[in-house]
Amino acid sequence: MATDTASGSNHESNRNRRTVRGFVSTVLRLLVDLLVATAWVVFLTLFFLEVAWPRWAFYALLIAGIGVYVTVTAAWRRD
Repeated sequence: MATDTASGSNHESNRNRRTVRGFVSTVLRLLVDLLVATAWVVFLTLFFLEVAWPRWAFYALLIAGIGVYVTVTAAWRRD
């Protein structure tokens, strides 16, 4: 019986560590995504202010860039 309690406690500890690790990983991923998306928007904004291209091209490149980022980073997800 004593070993059952110890192994159950160890199992809980491992589950808690995985939960915390998953939470930290999710928060870091969100921060990186936010940083990359913000950098892309700032870059495009400054570029389009400099060259005076049409607004539709800005939005097309904005959506395409975010789409490429999502496609590339989707494979990085750990299950």
